[in-house]
Parts: sequence; structure tokens; C-alpha cells
Amino acid sequence: MENKKYKVNRDNIYVGEVVRTDRIYRYEGDTDFFRTKPGQLDTESWFSYRSMLFIPNEEKLSNDLLYQSPSYPILNITDDETCLSLGEKSIVIKDACNLAALLEYFGYSKDLTFEDIMRIRKTFFTGRFAMDNCELFGWKESKPEDYTYYKNGVEVTDPKELKRRIAQERRSQQAGHRSFTGVSESVLPREYWDVLDKMGDNNLMHAIEWHEKMNAFAPHKQEGPVKKLTRF
Repeated sequence: MENKKYKVNRDNIYVGEVVRTDRIYRYEGDTDFFRTKPGQLDTESWFSYRSMLFIPNEEKLSNDLLYQSPSYPILNITDDETCLSLGEKSIVIKDACNLAALLEYFGYSKDLTFEDIMRIRKTFFTGRFAMDNCELFGWKESKPEDYTYYKNGVEVTDPKELKRRIAQERRSQQAGHRSFTGVSESVLPREYWDVLDKMGDNNLMHAIEWHEKMNAFAPHKQEGPVKKLTRF
């Protein structure tokens, strides 16, 4: 987008991962490969730059809703032949996911402004929104009290030891080591479980350990001079 004075249709909003890749190919497997279905395009190897909230423009290229950035090809939305003809070190968007069902469920109107997009970015891409609302997406979080604990291959039944182990597991979960089990039904499409937190912000510990940015949507220097949107 050129500036902040825009309105976009809720049903056209996507999130995707901006990556640099040397090769794009058509996946010919018999089953889904992560989020890639048979016959769809994927990247053989890539370097991740950032997440992007966007709408496809008339050429089915990305129109960034948070920054003045180039219009990138979008795998499985942009014309396939265009994507397959790209050369080395091309920047594309992969794993694009439409957010219409999520936004409608949470009461967003059809026409959205920049302020709405900022609220969407801050609400759903904290890096833990999907986990904190797991049952919407067909998952249930395992609680420390639900576990069976063992010591030397024998189930722990001593109340004091059991209390200690539960407290230890709770501290581990608070540090981010959470576990979930699938349930039979979901309120919203299950693909959001795989997308929202993956494309959301990183906490400080993760950012330091993996040398990644905390702000998942901040442009990468290799994209060139990408600027924030202006007011006018």
C-alpha cells in the first residue's frame, strides 16, 4: 500500500511468509506435504525474511498492508508459470493463508481500515494466540495434573513427589514448553493452528536462541528500502 488511508475487503486478506528461494517446483507427491497439496507449488530450499499481511492485487501479486514493499509473487495464487519461471534468489510469498473465516468469527466487518489491520496484527500474531485459544482450532492443552509421572520406570504415586513433579512441569509450560492433543472437532479451520503462531512474533528467549527478530513482520534488509506507510 502507498499510505494508511485505505480500505480493504476482509475476505481478501491473507498472511504469508516472505522468503528468498533458488528453486520453485511443483509437488507431485500423493499426500499433503505439510501445507502443500499434490499439484501445488513449493520451494525446494529457502531463507525466511518475514511474515506479511497482504491482499492480492489485480496481477495476483502481493499488496502489503503494513509497509510500502515490492509486490511479490504468491505461490499458488499468482500464475503458476510466472512463479516457475523465476530465477535464483527470487523473493516470493509461500504458505499464503486466507484469514476471512477467522476475522468473520471475531466480528470484523467487511470493509477494514489500516487501524483494523493493525489490530488484527497485534491480536492474532502474538506468537501464542493459537495456543491460548487452542480449542477453536481442534486442540486441547495438556495440563500438568493430567500427566502420569514415572521414576525409574515406576509410576509416581507419593503425594509429595507428585506435587513436586507437577510444579516442575507447570514451570516448564510457563517457559513455553506446552503440549497439546487433537480433538475431533474444531470451530475454525485447523490450518490456522499451523499458521498463526508460526507467522507470529517471537519471544525474547526464542529470538536470542535462534537469532530471529521479535517482530515477525519487520522487513528484512535484503528486501531493499522498505518503508512504513505514510498518513497521506
